[in-house]
Amino acid sequence: MNTVLRKSMNYRGATGWAAALAALALLTAGPWLVDTYYLNLMFMIGIFVITCAGMNIIIGYCGIVSIGHAGLMAIGAYTSSYLSTKYGLSFWLVALIGIVASLIIGSLIAIPTIRAGGVYLSMITIAFGVVIHEVLIRWDGVTGGPLGISGIPKPQIGSYTFDLKGMYLLVLVIALAALLLVRNLRRSSWGRAMIATKENEIAAASLGIRKFKAQYVGFAISSVLAGLAGAIYAHTNSFISPDTYHFPTSVQLVLIVILGGAGRMLGPVIGAAIIVFLPELLDMEKLRMALYGGIMFAVLYFLPKGIAGTIAGWVGARLEAYLGPAETIARDGSLADSKLFPNAAVPKAVGEAMLVLEGVNKHFGGLHALKDIDITIKAGEVHSLVGPNGAGKTTLLNVISGLYSAEEGRFLLKGQPLVPRSLSSVSELGIARTFQHSRLFKELSVVENVMTGVARSQRSGIAEALLRTPGQLRKEKAMRARAHALLDLIGFEGGRDLPASQLPYGHQRMVEIARALATEPSLLLLDEPAAGMTAAEIEHLERLLQKLVKGGITVILIEHHMDFVQRVSDTVTVLDFGRVIGTGSPDQMLNDPRVIRAYLGEEEEVAAGAEH
Repeated sequence: MNTVLRKSMNYRGATGWAAALAALALLTAGPWLVDTYYLNLMFMIGIFVITCAGMNIIIGYCGIVSIGHAGLMAIGAYTSSYLSTKYGLSFWLVALIGIVASLIIGSLIAIPTIRAGGVYLSMITIAFGVVIHEVLIRWDGVTGGPLGISGIPKPQIGSYTFDLKGMYLLVLVIALAALLLVRNLRRSSWGRAMIATKENEIAAASLGIRKFKAQYVGFAISSVLAGLAGAIYAHTNSFISPDTYHFPTSVQLVLIVILGGAGRMLGPVIGAAIIVFLPELLDMEKLRMALYGGIMFAVLYFLPKGIAGTIAGWVGARLEAYLGPAETIARDGSLADSKLFPNAAVPKAVGEAMLVLEGVNKHFGGLHALKDIDITIKAGEVHSLVGPNGAGKTTLLNVISGLYSAEEGRFLLKGQPLVPRSLSSVSELGIARTFQHSRLFKELSVVENVMTGVARSQRSGIAEALLRTPGQLRKEKAMRARAHALLDLIGFEGGRDLPASQLPYGHQRMVEIARALATEPSLLLLDEPAAGMTAAEIEHLERLLQKLVKGGITVILIEHHMDFVQRVSDTVTVLDFGRVIGTGSPDQMLNDPRVIRAYLGEEEEVAAGAEH
């Protein structure tokens, strides 16, 4: 039955394409099917789609809620209008200059906005919108003040002057192009990086993803589209004023994205159509802001994923119920361990020092968390850190990985000085890690989570990603193949295109290991990977660690399952109150009186000895 249903999906896909082409044909014929009033509304929908396609990147992908994008539209509109009316330059040139001006100003706004984060982020964009509106009112010599700029010439090509029909068709083409570019971005390593930094900045940094770079690119693309939309609008209406780009316009733009579905390709289309047509149908022009507020409340309460997101989730859940998990895709199994772990220790290096820590100290205010830590991690081994809760094990891993900085101490990685300044810089040196609690990117699928780690070895330019060039497609194919190979390595048998949020906890921990391995590390830091796993899953993890060590990966393991530690470890270091109290073989350490005292306490140890 499932096979029949799966085959029918091809027909459903074809039906979807046919419906999309029919809708496009209908939109193209719009100027000849509706009167000027409705054509103007359709034109406005196109303008909003262009702007909100860019906003969809920063809100849906980057998690930046900009409430000042009307200001970026104003920059494109006023720059192009001023140059066109003052110097008689063609629309095509002044629109380009307007786009560049929006990009420059948007970049200047992006720097404090991205770095601020939290509530300050939105406040900065609101302040930007207010400042731009005040400049438009008071800079009379350039903006025309409250009266704005009139007599803006319409675009021309040769002897043809664009009328409303021509501008509508131009906007339709640009809107479709913008949606396709955003779709291509989402399916690239740039899009995955943006979503990763939005969901969990620390986990993204551990994969070498730099938050500022990824989110700045999103803001830059959004600024370009806003400036373009502003220039087109100004030259179509032949008049602009400050009232066109005030605060309610920015609220309207945000509402379009949220209502349609942030992060969904068709979200701007659905949101713009509703926001433009609804006030007209209800004849609520004077109560427009009240209507927007009511819609915002209803969406956030009843449809937190927006219309497109809610429909997609509803349809996807029912298809999954009918069809079951996706079939396993045929993959190239030729990736040997040497290709999976290209930076692992070569056989002759096994047993040599991979990582050396000397005199490492870390304070948190008055708490001395790490006290003169001296440890040598040998290459090609599993070196476990054990000790009671609060002993400093995770703090030590955080210092090694660059999440925390040590006040004192010396680090050597493969004999070279190591200064762990940040998670991303340490990741680039071949150190990967997992976390005490699962930090998968829940909006990404299982295979996309692993691909976020692969991306560093398959870097692509933003132009390649947006245009989805043949080179970009080859890189995506290679990243996907490597991600599947790593999922094969950990023995993952579930649906790989499912959202990571749907995985059982034990499977999440295994996928997180695969994602860390995707960065091609020589040293892997595992923080309680067996926590929350069943006995069968722990046995599976044990076999995986044996594979990794055989492949030359060096592992530092924190774990509380002592039987598991004893089976998998080559060396065990015991910490207590931030100090190393012993290092040796598993049998030596787990039977050492100091270790027993650290875990059980002195009284319990005496009582245990009396019983024997």
